[in-house]
Amino acid sequence: MKILIEEQYYPADLARDLCGDFGEPNKDGNIKVSRVGYFFNHKISDGIICLPKVIMFKEDGIHKAFGKYEPQEIVNAFSSDIEDGAGECKLEERAQSFIKDFVLWSYRTISTYARLNRESEIVYQSGSAKSEDSTQATLLDVILMLIKFYNENKDYFMYIIKNIHSGYDRINWRKTISRKTPIMQDSSPIYMEVINLRKQINFDEELMIIFYSILNYVAKHLGFDLRFECNYDLITGAEFESYMEEVGLIRLRAIKYKYFSDKDLQMWNLCYAFFEKTSRINSSDHSEDYLFVTDFDRVFESMMNALISDKNVPKQLVDQKDGKIVDHIFRYDSPLDGSPIYYIGDSKYYKTEQDVHDTSLYKQYTYAKNVIQFHFDKRTKADDKRVQYRDEVCEGYAFTPNFFISAYIPDDLSYGKNNIGERDWKREDATMTHFDNRLFDRDTLWLRHFDVNLLFIMSLYAQDDASEQEMFKRAFKDKVKEGFKALLKAEYKFFTVTVPEPVEEFIKANFYYLNGRIRFHHEYKGKLLMTIEADKVDENLPGENFTLRQFLESKHAKVEDYEI
Repeated sequence: MKILIEEQYYPADLARDLCGDFGEPNKDGNIKVSRVGYFFNHKISDGIICLPKVIMFKEDGIHKAFGKYEPQEIVNAFSSDIEDGAGECKLEERAQSFIKDFVLWSYRTISTYARLNRESEIVYQSGSAKSEDSTQATLLDVILMLIKFYNENKDYFMYIIKNIHSGYDRINWRKTISRKTPIMQDSSPIYMEVINLRKQINFDEELMIIFYSILNYVAKHLGFDLRFECNYDLITGAEFESYMEEVGLIRLRAIKYKYFSDKDLQMWNLCYAFFEKTSRINSSDHSEDYLFVTDFDRVFESMMNALISDKNVPKQLVDQKDGKIVDHIFRYDSPLDGSPIYYIGDSKYYKTEQDVHDTSLYKQYTYAKNVIQFHFDKRTKADDKRVQYRDEVCEGYAFTPNFFISAYIPDDLSYGKNNIGERDWKREDATMTHFDNRLFDRDTLWLRHFDVNLLFIMSLYAQDDASEQEMFKRAFKDKVKEGFKALLKAEYKFFTVTVPEPVEEFIKANFYYLNGRIRFHHEYKGKLLMTIEADKVDENLPGENFTLRQFLESKHAKVEDYEI
């Protein structure tokens, strides 16, 4: 198995040998790999795995695989050529172990995406991507099913082997007495040499030998991390090569009628599928075996959408009228007062630590403005009346959380933790305003940037566990909410304001000072929620010698500090 990395450049001769013409040349004559997934290369009789670019970490300003290796250095990491001295693997053991798992999870992710998006133009799959026929599976699919079957049925294999070998050590007294000479001791014969019962290899045992021989080949020649104990003399070398060409199919067809249990039949079917694939691949230079995508950023977007987005939002919020399409949107409690509000997200599939481009920031602001406008457009109907973007009395607008989401690989290379984190973003353009010190103005928008563990996301997406996915969705929503809450607490001071009745007249009379700074509190009925930028709390109002708080208190309003 050869290993390539998405969007990395390789010497032209190497790239063409491995990928054919599927690549993008640069001015130096190198060719960039432009796919993620698996395909079998007849020219070298080996499988090619193209991994996502997120394994490229920046060290000393240069992106390398795991921050240590040039892409060329890991091409032969798990190739059988290494055993023959034709290749060299420089990867440390930890990196080798990680890539073995990453290969499998990358492929399972793409396979899941292909299954859920059968009309996608970025998926390239041998056979028919729309077919449910198992014969359309790739060789790698079959190998993964074989490994899964073994891991889930180890106890069954031990039971079969124990039964097959039971009686091997029992003495065959008829043959022993007739063929061996005893020593007499106290008038009793003692046989120093005995003949044991020995069965010929039966059909059950032959199937087990074939199954374990396949696992042995997969482990030694394709780089899969498989550990098993087997006392059989396995089929190896040239004999196994003949099995992969045609003999395996012939032999399996000859013994199929002997099996009746579901486990035996499943094992037989998996072995047959393996040899059917290898036989087809070996029989023709034109046989195709592949599953890959040309834009893994869309796969990442689809993964995050499946895991964090709500399914029942108005269609116009996603497919916006100006042609823009929102990646992710969900309704959740506001970080300010618990009122329901839409959170708007955009996936960014970059190399680790790469930052967002300026154009993406301004597009993201537009997403939020379109969502806000949707709720006031008289030509549309907002289905959810609980989401109130504007307080009609105060004319204060709801704070709209707006964020990017990127993937990274954690230092511990763990698949078991979501590692949801927030970037320490110091960009000046992470906020957009028309007027200072007016959080509740519709043109005051904030952006944050969150990261998730790609390994966790891939495993969660590929396993399709609804309960685990729901737990992650809730954890992600909470993390984003708390991230924005921390931002707002750092930038603003918050107060509750109780004004003399009637409140509408009070607001109207003092609208110049209150506009964009107040709206009704969602949970505290009758109270206003007021915001002032943290560094301007003690500033006097323009042209006045008193602060906003002092002004309100002079109007007999009760102003209290408030912790969001």
